[in-house]
Amino acid sequence: MFKKILCPVDLSQKSSIALGKAAELARLFGSSLTLLNVHEEFMNHHEMIMLRVSEQHFEELQKRRAVASKQKMREMIAEVDAGDLRVEYLLREGKPHREIIQIADEIQADLIVMATDGRSNLGEWVLGSNTERVVHHAKCSVLTVRIRK
Repeated sequence: MFKKILCPVDLSQKSSIALGKAAELARLFGSSLTLLNVHEEFMNHHEMIMLRVSEQHFEELQKRRAVASKQKMREMIAEVDAGDLRVEYLLREGKPHREIIQIADEIQADLIVMATDGRSNLGEWVLGSNTERVVHHAKCSVLTVRIRK
C-alpha cells in the first residue's frame, strides 16, 4: 500500500517517536523510508554582506551543521531499531512545511508521517503549524502522531 514513506524530523525526541511509527509502517508494508531534516535559513546573502559575515565562514558552518544533522538522523534510526530498512537521508533549507510538501512530491511519497503535540496557541492559530499546513496541502496521505508532554 505505501511504497515510499517520508518522515520529517527536527532531531527532537518528539520526532523520534513519529519516526518509530514510520519505521513500523515501513517494515509492515516493505516501504522505503526517507528522513527529511529542514533548517530554516537564518541569514540570506544580503544579510551576510550587511553584517560582514564571511560567506566562506557561513558555508563552513552550514557544512558542519549538515554533517551533525545526518549523524543525528542515523542515530535516530538506530534508536528506533530500524537499521534493517531502506533509508534515505535528506537535508534541506527553507520553510519546513514547504520543503516537506515539495520533497513528498519529488520522491512521490505515498505517506508522510510527522509528529504533532496538538498545541493550539494564538501563534499557531494565526500562522498555522507546519503539521497543519502539510496536512492541508500535501497530495499524499499524512499520518500525524500525537505526542503528549
